[in-house]
Amino acid sequence: MKDMKEAIRLMENLYSVERMVSAMEKEPKHYGTEELLYSNEVHTLKAVAQQEGITQKELTDKMFRTKGATSVMIKKLEKKGLIARREDEKDARVLRLYLTEQGKRVHKCHLEYDEKVIGSWMEELNFSPEEIEGTNQVLEKYIGYVEKWMVQKHRLTEENS
Repeated sequence: MKDMKEAIRLMENLYSVERMVSAMEKEPKHYGTEELLYSNEVHTLKAVAQQEGITQKELTDKMFRTKGATSVMIKKLEKKGLIARREDEKDARVLRLYLTEQGKRVHKCHLEYDEKVIGSWMEELNFSPEEIEGTNQVLEKYIGYVEKWMVQKHRLTEENS
């Protein structure tokens, strides 16, 4: 690749963003509700809201977590009254995840919080629509590639176990 320097710069920028997001996730927020929640918790609620009835395995795969980490997160959110597990109607061995009314309220407040904060950032940064679209195209292509790579890696790990 002739633009290796720029490709490496892109990866370094992605690593920087990862570190910043990780640091920001360590600070719990109220997201407009009385519940003090970590970013990881509200993003788990968002994943369940986007796919009501998702199974724990599906959530594990979607969030790129281990089974154990997903289990711990679900228990925390259940204890806080934000998520409920229900048996599948056709197969009682399968548990499906749903937001409680309180969980739906927190999810709605989280979306409003994000819209407000991201809107503020976009105003301050003054990106053009073309810059945002181009960045999204690059990131979506990268995300798609890494997701495929991770699935393949996971498949190979399972075959060798």
